[in-house]
Amino acid sequence: MLIIKGIIIGIGKIIPGVSGSMLAISMGIYQKLIDSINNFFKDIKNNSIFLIKVIIGTLISIIFFSNVIVYLLNKYYLITMFFFIGLIIGSLNDIKINTKNNYLITILTFTITTTLGFVSIDNNIVIEDSMLNFIYYLFVGFIDAITMVVPGISGTATLMMIGAYDTLIKTYSSLFNFDLLIYNFEILFPFFIGVGIGVILTAKLINYLFKNYKNNTYSAILGFSISTVVLMFTRSINTSFKYTTLFLAIISLIVGILLIKKINQHIND
Repeated sequence: MLIIKGIIIGIGKIIPGVSGSMLAISMGIYQKLIDSINNFFKDIKNNSIFLIKVIIGTLISIIFFSNVIVYLLNKYYLITMFFFIGLIIGSLNDIKINTKNNYLITILTFTITTTLGFVSIDNNIVIEDSMLNFIYYLFVGFIDAITMVVPGISGTATLMMIGAYDTLIKTYSSLFNFDLLIYNFEILFPFFIGVGIGVILTAKLINYLFKNYKNNTYSAILGFSISTVVLMFTRSINTSFKYTTLFLAIISLIVGILLIKKINQHIND
């Protein structure tokens, strides 16, 4: 059962707009995940078994569905991207802000992330220097780990914003292409080190932030989410497309909004 739940979480990890941590909450294992990470050495055996099962399911999902995502983006780019945008928009109403300080944090987060995003938008970052490549994907892994732990933030949307999504999704989908074994290793090795470090640190930090600054934390998440919508929309329309494709993309957008609202309604129930 844990492996199946890991597979579901993995789907959330590769679809922009879907939060893997929110899916973990919906399946009732989020707090157990945080506790297993924070208190790993208090019960190494049981925590290891729990985490390994979830990780195996997540990896199975990422490897399988990454090929599906690559296909959809190659064949139906605008329609697929609008669906992802709809997923994010549908989640925005679930984050409530009600003070001037909250609004300020949201605006500040939106401004910073949007500015940084426009610098890298539409750039699939490629670094030739091996050491710089290692440092970059270590950083990417660390950032992705934060999105894994913090509820409401889509990790894949974040990777799109910083210009790493295309490379990683293609790497996942070509894991069994042995001609690319060394190339994939040079990307995934530092990436997963960054993920490991980031998950450990963020799991401890998230407990502190939600305990002491819950509203401010959600305000920052809202600003980030709105910024992601703007950046993904800009990236999507910066391509050539037919009016019929745009019409289908708008329908896809609406479907995405309605779908995530239905999922969130199930979570809240």
